[in-house]
Amino acid sequence: MVSRRIYLLVLFALSFLFTNSAFSQSVIDNVMPTDARSMAMGGSSLVFAEGYGALWGNPAGLARKKSLTLLNSSTWAYLRPTPKNINIMLSMLNQGTTQDQAKANIDDLIAENGLGAGESLGFGWIESGIGLGLTSVTDACASGSGLADSTLDIESQTNAVVGMAWMMNLGPFQFDFGASVRGYYRIETGASGWAFSSIAEALVSGSNLFSTVSGDSVRGGFGVSLDAGATLSLGPVGVGLMVRDIADKIALKNSTIQEIANSYMVPSGGLDYYSIAPIYTAGLSFSTGRGTLLASNIYVEADDPLSLVALFPDRVASISSKLRSGIEIELLKFLSLRAGFNQGYISFGAGLHILLLEVNAAVFTQPVNATGGTVGRSGIMVQGAIRF
Repeated sequence: MVSRRIYLLVLFALSFLFTNSAFSQSVIDNVMPTDARSMAMGGSSLVFAEGYGALWGNPAGLARKKSLTLLNSSTWAYLRPTPKNINIMLSMLNQGTTQDQAKANIDDLIAENGLGAGESLGFGWIESGIGLGLTSVTDACASGSGLADSTLDIESQTNAVVGMAWMMNLGPFQFDFGASVRGYYRIETGASGWAFSSIAEALVSGSNLFSTVSGDSVRGGFGVSLDAGATLSLGPVGVGLMVRDIADKIALKNSTIQEIANSYMVPSGGLDYYSIAPIYTAGLSFSTGRGTLLASNIYVEADDPLSLVALFPDRVASISSKLRSGIEIELLKFLSLRAGFNQGYISFGAGLHILLLEVNAAVFTQPVNATGGTVGRSGIMVQGAIRF
């Protein structure tokens, strides 16, 4: 127990040093795993994540639940799931449209919502408050006012994490406290992205895609980040706070697709320094009936919670635009129904848990920064996992 406390104190000391030593030319965000359960609840529940989710959410949750995840796979698509859009995509995949029709469809989909997809694969082990995990995440999306001016942004990151948490009872309260270290390799298209119109032309016409992107630039490099957090619960009510991506500067090296193909090496060890933006998140939870045939969980979370104070008393009505909230109803211990709001945008989904197999699905809309302000980007996600 003493050694675990020392370990956690060391991690927080490193967190302080990293926070105060960061300097860079610009700030970038880390690429983190996501799952259909959280996305169906408006992106909430990260502060109160348990088991595998605590490796990438609040590491305090490593103290609450042990698990072995042999495989966790999430796949998503940025596509507004209307019957019309689904028929368009099926027709294009089955080559049931002409090249001109396909480009017109892509133009409409980008203008309406953006068009892209992503995948996350990983596994994790949690036992006695200690957690180990590995995951790979790739996210790609083309955005713009239409195909002609669209840009494709691709981000990919492989993470290895080791974490530790500690549980303590304070009278009627349960206090969980944890921290973790993540080493990662990141590669991306960079801030300007790639022109997507020529890529779409190659895909539609069946021409050589490599020759189209061979001159496009990417940047990549290795980094280390720290996560830390705590939760305090009294019966069904819980409060929590976590900080993710406490990191020193990361050096990214620029390269091209052709250079990578020639050298068989991804870029690393560059001289362009960037800092990772830390994310502070506070949350509230209310859970009833855990372990029974009818249980429920309610979550409310907000990033940068101190910014909410500035909204009082004149802008209280705008607080909802800063919150992520969700509800989960668990029926008969194997079926879950979920819904949520992500800063004003609706999400919903469902899940099945049968023996070692877990399957979740979500239809979500999340806020993204765009020219002129924030807009909602919709998508669908399917997650499958094998857990003990």
